[in-house]
Amino acid sequence: MKARFLLAEVTIKDQLWQGIKTVARRKRRRPERLAETVLQEFLLRQADEQLLSRSEHAARGSPFRIEDSEEMIRQYRRRKRKA
Repeated sequence: MKARFLLAEVTIKDQLWQGIKTVARRKRRRPERLAETVLQEFLLRQADEQLLSRSEHAARGSPFRIEDSEEMIRQYRRRKRKA
């Protein structure tokens, strides 16, 4: 069973809440659950963007061009299949 904690109360402006309720009604979901899902997706997207940013930064420091890296990966996969 998942534990739930009420750590903070969030105030949502009426116009935004009405929009959430409208979407929730169309999706046949509770507005509270829809808002929770949206926040979870936002956090996941932020984590993905952070990972992408770190990957891009690491790639810029690589001594290889992207084309060279792609070719090395292809060769590695070919050797792996033959083994």
